Amino acid sequence: MDDAQKIIRELEEKMHTMEAQIQKLRKRNLIFEKAVGAIADGFFIVGRDGTVLEINKAYCDYLGIKREETIGKHILKVIYNTRMLDIMETRTTEIDSIHQYVDGQTASGEKLIAVSRMPVMDGDEVIAGVALVKFSRYTITLANTLKKLEEEVEFYRQELRRHGINSFSFMEIPCASASCNEARRLAMRFADNDLPLLLLGETGVGKDVFANAIHQSSKRRNGPFVSVNCASVPADLLESEFFGYAEGAFTGSKKGGRKGKFEMADGGTLFLDEIGDMPLPLQGKLLRVLQTQEVEKLGAEKSVPVNVRILAATNQDLERKVESKLFRADLFYRLNVLTVHIPPLRERRDDILVLSNYFLEELNRQYGRSVALAPETLFSLTQYDWPGNVRELRNVIGRGFMITDSHQILPHHLPPVIFKEREAGLRPLAGQRSQKERDMIVTCLRNYKGNMTKAAKALGIHRSTLYNKIEDLAISAREFRRQGAAE
Repeated sequence: MDDAQKIIRELEEKMHTMEAQIQKLRKRNLIFEKAVGAIADGFFIVGRDGTVLEINKAYCDYLGIKREETIGKHILKVIYNTRMLDIMETRTTEIDSIHQYVDGQTASGEKLIAVSRMPVMDGDEVIAGVALVKFSRYTITLANTLKKLEEEVEFYRQELRRHGINSFSFMEIPCASASCNEARRLAMRFADNDLPLLLLGETGVGKDVFANAIHQSSKRRNGPFVSVNCASVPADLLESEFFGYAEGAFTGSKKGGRKGKFEMADGGTLFLDEIGDMPLPLQGKLLRVLQTQEVEKLGAEKSVPVNVRILAATNQDLERKVESKLFRADLFYRLNVLTVHIPPLRERRDDILVLSNYFLEELNRQYGRSVALAPETLFSLTQYDWPGNVRELRNVIGRGFMITDSHQILPHHLPPVIFKEREAGLRPLAGQRSQKERDMIVTCLRNYKGNMTKAAKALGIHRSTLYNKIEDLAISAREFRRQGAAE
Protein backbone atom coordinates (compact mmCIF):
# COMPACT_ATOMS: atom_id res chain seq x y z
CA MET A 1 0.00 0.00 0.00
CA ASP A 2 1.51 3.36 -1.05
CA ASP A 3 1.45 6.47 1.17
CA ALA A 4 -1.52 8.04 -0.61
CA GLN A 5 -3.72 4.96 -0.08
CA LYS A 6 -2.64 4.78 3.53
CA ILE A 7 -3.61 8.42 4.11
CA ILE A 8 -6.98 7.85 2.39
CA ARG A 9 -7.65 4.79 4.57
CA GLU A 10 -6.81 6.75 7.74
CA LEU A 11 -9.06 9.61 6.67
CA GLU A 12 -11.94 7.18 5.98
CA GLU A 13 -11.53 5.60 9.43
CA LYS A 14 -11.52 9.03 11.06
CA MET A 15 -14.65 10.00 9.12
CA HIS A 16 -16.44 6.83 10.24
CA THR A 17 -15.44 7.56 13.85
CA MET A 18 -16.61 11.17 13.57
CA GLU A 19 -19.92 10.08 12.01
CA ALA A 20 -20.47 7.63 14.87
CA GLN A 21 -19.73 10.36 17.39
CA ILE A 22 -22.06 12.77 15.59
CA GLN A 23 -24.84 10.16 15.63
CA LYS A 24 -24.24 9.58 19.33
CA LEU A 25 -24.35 13.32 20.05
CA ARG A 26 -27.51 13.70 17.94
CA LYS A 27 -29.26 10.96 19.93
CA ARG A 28 -28.14 12.49 23.23
CA ASN A 29 -29.46 15.86 22.05
CA LEU A 30 -32.83 14.32 21.14
CA ILE A 31 -33.05 12.70 24.59
CA PHE A 32 -32.11 16.00 26.23
CA GLU A 33 -34.72 17.96 24.24
CA LYS A 34 -37.41 15.38 25.06
CA ALA A 35 -36.57 15.44 28.77
CA VAL A 36 -36.46 19.26 28.94
CA GLY A 37 -39.73 19.51 27.03
CA ALA A 38 -41.44 17.18 29.50
CA ILE A 39 -40.48 19.22 32.57
CA ALA A 40 -43.41 21.16 34.01
CA ASP A 41 -41.02 23.67 35.60
CA GLY A 42 -39.14 26.30 33.61
CA PHE A 43 -35.63 25.54 32.37
CA PHE A 44 -33.10 27.60 30.44
CA ILE A 45 -29.37 27.79 29.65
CA VAL A 46 -27.47 31.00 29.00
CA GLY A 47 -24.05 31.20 27.32
CA ARG A 48 -21.17 33.09 28.89
CA ASP A 49 -21.98 36.08 26.68
CA GLY A 50 -25.61 36.13 27.87
CA THR A 51 -27.12 34.46 24.79
CA VAL A 52 -30.06 32.10 25.42
CA LEU A 53 -28.81 28.65 24.36
CA GLU A 54 -31.84 26.59 25.50
CA ILE A 55 -35.27 27.29 26.96
CA ASN A 56 -38.11 24.81 27.40
CA LYS A 57 -41.73 25.12 26.29
CA ALA A 58 -43.12 25.37 29.83
CA TYR A 59 -41.08 28.53 30.50
CA CYS A 60 -41.95 30.02 27.11
CA ASP A 61 -45.66 29.46 27.75
CA TYR A 62 -45.32 31.06 31.18
CA LEU A 63 -43.60 34.14 29.73
CA GLY A 64 -45.87 34.28 26.67
CA ILE A 65 -43.04 33.97 24.13
CA LYS A 66 -42.05 31.54 21.35
CA ARG A 67 -39.11 29.21 21.83
CA GLU A 68 -37.77 29.48 18.26
CA GLU A 69 -37.75 33.29 18.51
CA THR A 70 -36.06 33.29 21.93
CA ILE A 71 -33.05 31.01 21.41
CA GLY A 72 -30.13 33.18 20.30
CA LYS A 73 -31.46 36.36 21.95
CA HIS A 74 -29.67 38.06 24.82
CA ILE A 75 -31.18 37.09 28.17
CA LEU A 76 -31.83 40.75 29.11
CA LYS A 77 -34.24 41.01 26.16
CA VAL A 78 -36.21 38.06 27.56
CA ILE A 79 -36.04 38.65 31.32
CA TYR A 80 -35.33 42.31 32.03
CA ASN A 81 -34.13 41.90 35.61
CA THR A 82 -32.36 38.54 35.33
CA ARG A 83 -29.60 37.59 37.76
CA MET A 84 -28.00 34.99 35.48
CA LEU A 85 -25.21 37.33 34.39
CA ASP A 86 -24.34 38.07 38.03
CA ILE A 87 -24.33 34.35 38.84
CA MET A 88 -21.82 33.64 36.07
CA GLU A 89 -19.72 36.66 37.00
CA THR A 90 -19.52 35.83 40.72
CA ARG A 91 -19.50 32.05 40.21
CA THR A 92 -22.14 31.57 42.91
CA THR A 93 -25.05 29.14 43.17
CA GLU A 94 -28.55 30.03 44.38
CA ILE A 95 -31.15 27.40 45.37
CA ASP A 96 -34.87 28.27 45.40
CA SER A 97 -34.23 31.98 45.44
CA ILE A 98 -37.40 34.10 45.13
CA HIS A 99 -37.43 36.20 41.95
CA GLN A 100 -39.98 38.93 41.22
CA TYR A 101 -40.77 39.89 37.62
CA VAL A 102 -41.45 43.46 36.55
CA ASP A 103 -44.98 44.31 35.44
CA GLY A 104 -46.11 42.81 32.17
CA GLN A 105 -43.30 40.29 31.92
CA THR A 106 -45.43 37.12 32.28
CA ALA A 107 -48.42 36.03 30.24
CA SER A 108 -50.59 35.51 33.35
CA GLY A 109 -49.47 38.59 35.23
CA GLU A 110 -47.92 36.51 38.02
CA LYS A 111 -44.75 37.97 39.53
CA LEU A 112 -43.18 35.48 41.91
CA ILE A 113 -41.15 32.37 41.09
CA ALA A 114 -38.58 30.26 42.92
CA VAL A 115 -35.36 29.93 40.91
CA SER A 116 -32.29 27.74 41.30
CA ARG A 117 -29.33 29.20 39.35
CA MET A 118 -25.77 27.94 38.96
CA PRO A 119 -22.74 28.49 36.71
CA VAL A 120 -21.41 25.70 34.49
CA MET A 121 -17.65 25.35 34.91
CA ASP A 122 -15.05 23.87 32.54
CA GLY A 123 -12.08 23.69 34.86
CA ASP A 124 -11.61 27.27 36.08
CA GLU A 125 -13.62 28.78 33.24
CA VAL A 126 -17.33 29.66 33.33
CA ILE A 127 -18.87 28.55 30.05
CA ALA A 128 -22.63 28.91 30.76
CA GLY A 129 -25.34 29.42 33.35
CA VAL A 130 -28.27 27.07 34.08
CA ALA A 131 -31.57 27.88 35.82
CA LEU A 132 -34.58 25.82 36.98
CA VAL A 133 -37.75 27.83 37.61
CA LYS A 134 -40.64 26.77 39.86
CA PHE A 135 -43.80 28.65 38.95
CA SER A 136 -45.83 30.02 41.86
CA ARG A 137 -49.21 28.82 40.57
CA TYR A 138 -47.98 25.23 40.18
CA THR A 139 -46.16 25.31 43.50
CA ILE A 140 -49.16 26.69 45.38
CA THR A 141 -51.57 24.23 43.73
CA LEU A 142 -49.26 21.31 44.49
CA ALA A 143 -48.75 22.50 48.07
CA ASN A 144 -52.51 22.74 48.62
CA THR A 145 -53.05 19.28 47.13
CA LEU A 146 -50.32 17.78 49.29
CA LYS A 147 -51.68 19.52 52.36
CA LYS A 148 -55.15 18.11 51.72
CA LEU A 149 -53.77 14.61 51.21
CA GLU A 150 -51.62 14.88 54.35
CA GLU A 151 -54.67 15.98 56.37
CA GLU A 152 -56.69 13.01 55.09
CA VAL A 153 -53.85 10.57 55.81
CA GLU A 154 -53.36 12.01 59.29
CA PHE A 155 -57.11 11.78 59.98
CA TYR A 156 -57.19 8.08 59.13
CA ARG A 157 -53.93 7.49 60.99
CA GLN A 158 -55.47 9.07 64.09
CA GLU A 159 -58.62 7.00 63.64
CA LEU A 160 -56.61 3.79 63.47
CA ARG A 161 -54.46 4.83 66.42
CA ARG A 162 -57.53 5.86 68.46
CA HIS A 163 -59.08 2.45 68.00
CA GLY A 164 -55.82 0.57 68.40
CA ILE A 165 -55.93 -0.78 64.85
CA ASN A 166 -52.96 -1.42 62.61
CA SER A 167 -53.15 -2.21 58.91
CA PHE A 168 -53.17 -6.02 58.88
CA SER A 169 -53.39 -8.59 56.17
CA PHE A 170 -54.59 -12.11 57.01
CA MET A 171 -51.08 -13.50 56.70
CA GLU A 172 -49.94 -11.10 59.42
CA ILE A 173 -52.45 -12.43 61.96
CA PRO A 174 -50.48 -14.91 64.10
CA CYS A 175 -52.39 -18.22 64.32
CA ALA A 176 -51.29 -21.70 65.38
CA SER A 177 -54.48 -23.22 66.77
CA ALA A 178 -57.05 -24.98 64.61
CA SER A 179 -59.88 -22.74 65.87
CA CYS A 180 -58.05 -19.50 65.05
CA ASN A 181 -57.06 -20.79 61.63
CA GLU A 182 -60.67 -21.73 60.92
CA ALA A 183 -61.82 -18.21 61.87
CA ARG A 184 -59.13 -16.75 59.62
CA ARG A 185 -60.11 -19.08 56.76
CA LEU A 186 -63.77 -18.03 56.97
CA ALA A 187 -62.89 -14.33 57.16
CA MET A 188 -60.66 -14.65 54.09
CA ARG A 189 -63.45 -16.42 52.22
CA PHE A 190 -65.98 -13.71 53.14
CA ALA A 191 -63.63 -10.78 52.46
CA ASP A 192 -64.17 -10.12 48.76
CA ASN A 193 -67.88 -9.30 48.64
CA ASP A 194 -70.15 -6.48 49.81
CA LEU A 195 -72.44 -8.43 52.17
CA PRO A 196 -72.58 -7.32 55.82
CA LEU A 197 -70.38 -9.39 58.12
CA LEU A 198 -70.68 -9.89 61.88
CA LEU A 199 -67.60 -10.63 63.99
CA LEU A 200 -68.36 -12.34 67.30
CA GLY A 201 -65.99 -12.78 70.22
CA GLU A 202 -65.04 -11.63 73.68
CA THR A 203 -63.40 -8.28 74.34
CA GLY A 204 -59.77 -8.27 73.27
CA VAL A 205 -59.80 -11.30 70.93
CA GLY A 206 -58.86 -9.17 67.91
CA LYS A 207 -62.16 -8.42 66.18
CA ASP A 208 -60.80 -5.05 65.06
CA VAL A 209 -57.69 -6.71 63.59
CA PHE A 210 -59.87 -9.19 61.67
CA ALA A 211 -62.07 -6.35 60.41
CA ASN A 212 -59.04 -4.46 59.13
CA ALA A 213 -57.67 -7.59 57.43
CA ILE A 214 -61.06 -8.20 55.76
CA HIS A 215 -60.98 -4.67 54.36
CA GLN A 216 -57.37 -5.04 53.18
CA SER A 217 -58.29 -8.26 51.34
CA SER A 218 -61.43 -6.88 49.71
CA LYS A 219 -61.99 -5.03 46.44
CA ARG A 220 -62.50 -1.93 48.60
CA ARG A 221 -58.90 -2.02 49.89
CA ASN A 222 -58.06 1.27 48.13
CA GLY A 223 -61.01 2.98 49.77
CA PRO A 224 -61.18 4.25 53.37
CA PHE A 225 -61.51 1.99 56.41
CA VAL A 226 -63.45 3.89 59.07
CA SER A 227 -64.09 2.54 62.55
CA VAL A 228 -66.49 3.71 65.23
CA ASN A 229 -66.96 2.21 68.69
CA CYS A 230 -70.67 2.34 69.46
CA ALA A 231 -69.99 1.94 73.19
CA SER A 232 -67.52 4.82 73.51
CA VAL A 233 -69.53 7.60 71.85
CA PRO A 234 -72.11 9.39 74.08
CA ALA A 235 -75.67 8.50 73.11
CA ASP A 236 -76.58 12.13 72.33
CA LEU A 237 -73.69 12.39 69.87
CA LEU A 238 -74.09 9.05 68.12
CA GLU A 239 -76.45 10.29 65.42
CA SER A 240 -74.21 13.19 64.37
CA GLU A 241 -71.17 10.89 64.63
CA PHE A 242 -72.75 8.41 62.22
CA PHE A 243 -74.63 10.67 59.82
CA GLY A 244 -73.00 14.08 60.20
CA TYR A 245 -74.80 17.42 60.32
CA ALA A 246 -75.48 20.44 58.12
CA GLU A 247 -74.30 23.94 58.94
CA GLY A 248 -76.48 25.52 61.60
CA ALA A 249 -78.06 22.21 62.62
CA PHE A 250 -77.62 23.08 66.29
CA THR A 251 -75.91 25.61 68.55
CA GLY A 252 -72.15 25.22 68.36
CA SER A 253 -72.21 23.25 65.10
CA LYS A 254 -69.14 23.57 62.89
CA LYS A 255 -69.25 26.06 60.04
CA GLY A 256 -69.91 24.20 56.81
CA GLY A 257 -71.29 21.22 58.71
CA ARG A 258 -69.51 17.93 59.22
CA LYS A 259 -69.35 14.56 57.51
CA GLY A 260 -70.47 11.53 59.46
CA LYS A 261 -68.74 8.15 59.52
CA PHE A 262 -70.85 6.85 56.64
CA GLU A 263 -69.75 9.65 54.31
CA MET A 264 -66.14 9.28 55.44
CA ALA A 265 -66.28 5.58 54.57
CA ASP A 266 -67.87 6.16 51.14
CA GLY A 267 -66.28 3.73 48.67
CA GLY A 268 -64.75 1.72 51.49
CA THR A 269 -65.64 -0.10 54.70
CA LEU A 270 -67.35 1.05 57.90
CA PHE A 271 -66.55 -1.01 61.00
CA LEU A 272 -69.17 -0.78 63.76
CA ASP A 273 -67.48 -2.08 66.89
CA GLU A 274 -69.54 -3.04 69.96
CA ILE A 275 -72.75 -2.72 67.95
CA GLY A 276 -74.66 -4.48 70.74
CA ASP A 277 -74.43 -1.21 72.72
CA MET A 278 -76.13 0.90 70.06
CA PRO A 279 -79.33 2.59 71.38
CA LEU A 280 -82.61 1.35 69.88
CA PRO A 281 -83.60 4.68 68.19
CA LEU A 282 -80.30 4.77 66.31
CA GLN A 283 -80.69 1.12 65.29
CA GLY A 284 -83.74 2.06 63.24
CA LYS A 285 -81.90 4.85 61.45
CA LEU A 286 -78.95 2.54 60.78
CA LEU A 287 -81.32 -0.02 59.27
CA ARG A 288 -82.74 2.65 56.96
CA VAL A 289 -79.26 3.56 55.71
CA LEU A 290 -78.47 -0.10 55.05
CA GLN A 291 -81.68 -0.46 53.07
CA THR A 292 -81.51 2.78 51.06
CA GLN A 293 -77.72 3.41 50.91
CA GLU A 294 -78.49 7.05 51.68
CA VAL A 295 -77.59 9.20 54.67
CA GLU A 296 -79.66 12.09 55.97
CA LYS A 297 -77.54 14.60 57.90
CA LEU A 298 -78.91 16.35 60.94
CA GLY A 299 -80.53 19.60 59.79
CA ALA A 300 -80.19 18.77 56.08
CA GLU A 301 -83.03 18.77 53.57
CA LYS A 302 -81.58 16.23 51.13
CA SER A 303 -80.15 12.75 51.58
CA VAL A 304 -76.60 11.92 50.53
CA PRO A 305 -75.94 8.61 48.66
CA VAL A 306 -73.21 6.41 50.14
CA ASN A 307 -71.52 3.22 48.99
CA VAL A 308 -70.29 1.44 52.11
CA ARG A 309 -69.72 -2.14 53.22
CA ILE A 310 -70.66 -2.78 56.85
CA LEU A 311 -68.57 -4.88 59.21
CA ALA A 312 -69.97 -5.13 62.74
CA ALA A 313 -68.58 -6.68 65.91
CA THR A 314 -69.89 -7.49 69.36
CA ASN A 315 -69.00 -9.41 72.50
CA GLN A 316 -72.69 -9.79 73.39
CA ASP A 317 -75.30 -12.41 72.58
CA LEU A 318 -77.38 -10.45 70.05
CA GLU A 319 -80.02 -13.17 69.73
CA ARG A 320 -80.72 -12.93 73.45
CA LYS A 321 -80.85 -9.12 73.16
CA VAL A 322 -83.36 -9.52 70.32
CA GLU A 323 -85.51 -11.76 72.57
CA SER A 324 -85.27 -9.13 75.33
CA LYS A 325 -86.34 -6.39 72.88
CA LEU A 326 -82.99 -4.61 73.39
CA PHE A 327 -81.87 -5.11 69.79
CA ARG A 328 -84.00 -4.86 66.67
CA ALA A 329 -84.65 -8.22 65.05
CA ASP A 330 -84.73 -6.74 61.53
CA LEU A 331 -81.34 -5.08 62.04
CA PHE A 332 -79.90 -8.29 63.50
CA TYR A 333 -80.99 -10.31 60.46
CA ARG A 334 -79.65 -7.59 58.17
CA LEU A 335 -76.21 -7.70 59.83
CA ASN A 336 -76.04 -11.44 60.50
CA VAL A 337 -75.61 -12.46 56.86
CA LEU A 338 -72.03 -13.68 57.26
CA THR A 339 -70.64 -14.55 60.70
CA VAL A 340 -67.14 -15.22 61.98
CA HIS A 341 -66.62 -16.33 65.58
CA ILE A 342 -63.17 -15.58 67.03
CA PRO A 343 -62.53 -17.91 69.99
CA PRO A 344 -61.11 -16.61 73.29
CA LEU A 345 -57.42 -17.12 74.00
CA ARG A 346 -58.05 -19.64 76.79
CA GLU A 347 -59.61 -21.95 74.17
CA ARG A 348 -56.63 -21.70 71.82
CA ARG A 349 -53.58 -21.95 74.06
CA ASP A 350 -51.43 -22.98 71.11
CA ASP A 351 -51.61 -19.33 70.03
CA ILE A 352 -50.07 -18.00 73.25
CA LEU A 353 -46.54 -18.96 72.19
CA VAL A 354 -46.96 -17.61 68.64
CA LEU A 355 -48.58 -14.34 69.76
CA SER A 356 -46.05 -13.76 72.56
CA ASN A 357 -43.13 -14.10 70.16
CA TYR A 358 -44.91 -11.96 67.58
CA PHE A 359 -45.40 -9.09 70.05
CA LEU A 360 -41.84 -9.51 71.31
CA GLU A 361 -40.40 -9.34 67.78
CA GLU A 362 -42.37 -6.13 67.18
CA LEU A 363 -40.88 -4.56 70.33
CA ASN A 364 -37.35 -5.78 69.52
CA ARG A 365 -37.55 -4.16 66.07
CA GLN A 366 -39.00 -0.94 67.45
CA TYR A 367 -36.43 -0.49 70.21
CA GLY A 368 -33.43 -2.25 68.67
CA ARG A 369 -33.15 -4.86 71.41
CA SER A 370 -32.93 -8.67 71.54
CA VAL A 371 -35.21 -9.81 74.35
CA ALA A 372 -36.62 -13.36 74.59
CA LEU A 373 -39.08 -15.17 76.86
CA ALA A 374 -37.51 -17.44 79.47
CA PRO A 375 -39.00 -20.99 79.32
CA GLU A 376 -40.46 -20.66 82.82
CA THR A 377 -42.08 -17.36 81.78
CA LEU A 378 -43.71 -19.00 78.79
CA PHE A 379 -44.89 -21.81 81.07
CA SER A 380 -46.55 -19.22 83.34
CA LEU A 381 -48.23 -17.52 80.37
CA THR A 382 -49.75 -20.80 79.19
CA GLN A 383 -51.28 -21.48 82.63
CA TYR A 384 -53.20 -18.20 82.77
CA ASP A 385 -56.77 -17.95 81.40
CA TRP A 386 -56.44 -14.46 79.83
CA PRO A 387 -59.82 -12.85 80.52
CA GLY A 388 -58.60 -9.85 78.49
CA ASN A 389 -57.55 -12.17 75.67
CA VAL A 390 -54.99 -11.08 73.03
CA ARG A 391 -55.09 -7.43 74.10
CA GLU A 392 -54.16 -8.41 77.65
CA LEU A 393 -51.35 -10.68 76.40
CA ARG A 394 -49.90 -7.83 74.29
CA ASN A 395 -49.92 -5.53 77.33
CA VAL A 396 -48.27 -8.15 79.56
CA ILE A 397 -45.51 -8.78 77.02
CA GLY A 398 -45.00 -5.03 76.63
CA ARG A 399 -44.77 -4.58 80.40
CA GLY A 400 -42.22 -7.38 80.76
CA PHE A 401 -40.18 -5.99 77.86
CA MET A 402 -39.98 -2.55 79.45
CA ILE A 403 -39.22 -3.82 82.95
CA THR A 404 -36.45 -6.30 82.16
CA ASP A 405 -32.92 -4.95 82.04
CA SER A 406 -31.53 -8.20 80.60
CA HIS A 407 -32.11 -10.22 77.42
CA GLN A 408 -34.90 -12.28 78.97
CA ILE A 409 -38.37 -11.71 80.39
CA LEU A 410 -38.47 -13.69 83.62
CA PRO A 411 -41.55 -14.66 85.67
CA HIS A 412 -41.01 -11.83 88.19
CA HIS A 413 -41.36 -9.36 85.28
CA LEU A 414 -44.99 -10.48 84.81
CA PRO A 415 -47.96 -8.92 86.67
CA PRO A 416 -48.95 -10.74 89.91
CA VAL A 417 -52.39 -11.54 88.47
CA ILE A 418 -50.75 -14.13 86.17
CA PHE A 419 -49.89 -16.27 89.20
CA LYS A 420 -52.99 -15.77 91.37
CA GLU A 421 -55.06 -18.50 89.72
CA ARG A 422 -52.31 -21.09 90.23
CA GLU A 423 -51.67 -19.98 93.81
CA ALA A 424 -55.39 -20.27 94.61
CA GLY A 425 -55.27 -24.04 94.00
CA LEU A 426 -52.72 -26.77 94.59
CA ARG A 427 -49.21 -26.16 93.31
CA PRO A 428 -48.54 -28.38 90.30
CA LEU A 429 -46.63 -31.57 91.03
CA ALA A 430 -43.28 -32.13 89.35
CA GLY A 431 -44.89 -34.64 87.01
CA GLN A 432 -47.59 -32.12 86.06
CA ARG A 433 -44.94 -29.52 85.32
CA SER A 434 -43.04 -31.99 83.15
CA GLN A 435 -46.23 -32.74 81.23
CA LYS A 436 -46.86 -29.03 80.66
CA GLU A 437 -43.28 -28.57 79.50
CA ARG A 438 -43.70 -31.55 77.17
CA ASP A 439 -46.93 -30.05 75.80
CA MET A 440 -45.19 -26.74 75.15
CA ILE A 441 -42.32 -28.38 73.28
CA VAL A 442 -44.69 -30.55 71.23
CA THR A 443 -46.81 -27.51 70.33
CA CYS A 444 -43.71 -25.59 69.28
CA LEU A 445 -42.34 -28.45 67.18
CA ARG A 446 -45.72 -28.85 65.52
CA ASN A 447 -45.88 -25.11 64.71
CA TYR A 448 -42.38 -25.12 63.20
CA LYS A 449 -42.74 -28.56 61.52
CA GLY A 450 -39.86 -30.11 63.45
CA ASN A 451 -37.36 -27.29 62.78
CA MET A 452 -35.17 -27.49 65.90
CA THR A 453 -33.50 -24.10 65.43
CA LYS A 454 -36.79 -22.21 65.12
CA ALA A 455 -38.43 -24.17 67.95
CA ALA A 456 -35.48 -23.51 70.31
CA LYS A 457 -35.55 -19.81 69.47
CA ALA A 458 -39.31 -19.62 70.10
CA LEU A 459 -38.90 -21.40 73.45
CA GLY A 460 -36.02 -19.11 74.42
CA ILE A 461 -33.52 -21.94 74.99
CA HIS A 462 -30.36 -23.18 73.29
CA ARG A 463 -30.78 -25.87 70.63
CA SER A 464 -28.66 -28.34 72.63
CA THR A 465 -30.95 -27.79 75.64
CA LEU A 466 -33.95 -28.53 73.44
CA TYR A 467 -32.34 -31.78 72.23
CA ASN A 468 -31.74 -32.82 75.87
CA LYS A 469 -35.34 -32.07 76.85
CA ILE A 470 -36.70 -33.96 73.82
CA GLU A 471 -34.67 -36.98 74.83
CA ASP A 472 -35.70 -36.74 78.51
CA LEU A 473 -39.38 -36.33 77.64
CA ALA A 474 -39.37 -39.05 74.90
CA ILE A 475 -40.53 -36.71 72.11
CA SER A 476 -40.02 -37.67 68.47
CA ALA A 477 -39.04 -34.57 66.46
CA ARG A 478 -38.82 -36.73 63.31
CA GLU A 479 -42.57 -37.22 63.42
CA PHE A 480 -43.19 -33.46 63.09
CA ARG A 481 -40.72 -33.17 60.21
CA ARG A 482 -42.62 -35.93 58.35
CA GLN A 483 -45.92 -34.10 58.96
CA GLY A 484 -44.41 -30.89 57.58
CA ALA A 485 -43.15 -32.69 54.47
CA ALA A 486 -46.57 -34.29 53.94
CA GLU A 487 -48.24 -30.88 53.98
